[in-house]
Amino acid sequence: MATATPAPSAAPSSQPVRVVLRVRPFLPSEAASATAPCVSLLGSHPGGEVTVQLKDQHTSRSGHYKLDAFFGQEDRVSEIFDREVSAVIPGIFEGFNATVFTYGATGSGKTYTMQGTEDAPGLIPLAVSTILALCTGTWCSVEVSYYEVYMERCYDLLEPKAKEIMALDDKDGNMQMKGLCWVPVRSMEEFQELYSIGVQRRKVAHTGLNDVSSRSHAVLSFRISTDVVKGKLNLIDLAGSEDNRRTFNDGVRLQESAKINQSLFALSNVISALNKNELRIPYRESKLTRILQDSLGGSSRAMMIACLNPSEYQESVNTVSLAARSRHIENYVSSASKQQTPKVKVDMEAKLRAWLESKGKTKSIRRMDGLFSPIASKTPSSMSHMKQPASSRISSRAKAMDQDGGKIKKILFDPAIRVRDENLPKASTQDDPNMNKVVLPSVTPCKEDKSESSLRRALSPISSNRVPVKQQTSETDCLPILLEPKTPTCDIVEKIPAATPLDKFNAIGSTLKETLVQQYLDFLNCANKEELQQLKGIGARRAEYILELREDSPRPFKSLADLENIGLSSKQIQDILRKTASGIFK
Repeated sequence: MATATPAPSAAPSSQPVRVVLRVRPFLPSEAASATAPCVSLLGSHPGGEVTVQLKDQHTSRSGHYKLDAFFGQEDRVSEIFDREVSAVIPGIFEGFNATVFTYGATGSGKTYTMQGTEDAPGLIPLAVSTILALCTGTWCSVEVSYYEVYMERCYDLLEPKAKEIMALDDKDGNMQMKGLCWVPVRSMEEFQELYSIGVQRRKVAHTGLNDVSSRSHAVLSFRISTDVVKGKLNLIDLAGSEDNRRTFNDGVRLQESAKINQSLFALSNVISALNKNELRIPYRESKLTRILQDSLGGSSRAMMIACLNPSEYQESVNTVSLAARSRHIENYVSSASKQQTPKVKVDMEAKLRAWLESKGKTKSIRRMDGLFSPIASKTPSSMSHMKQPASSRISSRAKAMDQDGGKIKKILFDPAIRVRDENLPKASTQDDPNMNKVVLPSVTPCKEDKSESSLRRALSPISSNRVPVKQQTSETDCLPILLEPKTPTCDIVEKIPAATPLDKFNAIGSTLKETLVQQYLDFLNCANKEELQQLKGIGARRAEYILELREDSPRPFKSLADLENIGLSSKQIQDILRKTASGIFK
């Protein structure tokens, strides 16, 4: 099989937003009263630029605008794809990102341009068929996501969720949709089935100007992955601006219209600020402009398709005026190849020290010197295990277990072996004066009873600060015994005279909970895809996403709050841990 190769490394190139104008045909209801379209093509220029004229048939007002391409009433949508959109698709396989979005007033033909019909397919089905054809015979994979921006909130259309999906910046400053579902597609039939479900879930309603009016901005994204690079194509169908004096909107329709117009006004402000080279670009005024941030002044190739209603002069003026200003926006396009994005290592210790010195916190600096000092004598024995990362501590623990022939594991988890308190050696401070601070607890430190239950063994996991020691008195005494400088929580509770049985039980429960949570997080940080899928709540898509997070960070899950990065709510996390804990006692 052939494999797609990335483009050679190159510096980011400046590419302006390309603006294409499409004039839809007259509708049957408009044809009787229409005389001539309000827009016409005056001429083409050698550089590919075109000049269009907008003329009001009633007042004789007119204006000229320069754009990149013009498609009249007789041109089909497939011609727009062949001459304009198809040129950006090959770059996706080289690691570039691209965005194509339709803009215009309500009823100007934006959704038709994107979706088309069965007989005359729109840009979306044409783009999908081209992408899948280019993937044939290669190792490329294609994933699709589909979401809408409704009333300034983002909702997944392929996998509906109770909560909205959030637009957040990743570690590289790129906008990502937290909780968005990505679904792999391998054929046109799979995509059509998936896309039709999303279209049915999109918010539409009847207005005074349109029987099926889009009430949200819809974003369809394709993620193409090769062995080396990942590229993305966004096809965005914007909701149209509305004049409520003509649409007669009220109630919920009026609120929707206000949010749509507000987001489009924010888009106009962003374009204006970019043309004036202002220091602050108001991308965060709207969810729409946050989504289009990479396409307007960012690093993505961008194309605007301005759609016009040929019988509405003022609406056409507003649309073409903003479209003409968008042509002056420069995007700095670069490949998304992983080799071209080296990670800079930050010395956090030096930064912390500089900040403490600037604040005059001398005591904190001295404490930090004791914590991070390379001299072992300056490091407290109880804190020595904190100098190593969790992954190193886990590997060291596994190495120690291998050296001891797996006997530690056998002692802790084999119910046939019982370790008695009387088998433990007695600590003698006379033989070794350095042992006066070391406590030698049994494997069951919280029980005075000689017997040991399976629950007690579960509450005493192997800790990274325990040192294996061998006794040479007999064959059975040669099994390793664990020394732990740190006194367990339940031992501390037992030493309190006023501690009640309930206090002791709560201390045990706290230890069990912390152990379960930490082991669960460690499992997510190191397990493979097949092992992850065996956990409750982790399916194939979540498992793949976890592996992607681990590519960027070796330990992405440091606390339960980090599980929200894979789309799990706090209630789902509690349910998963509850089921995991209940499975221990089965």
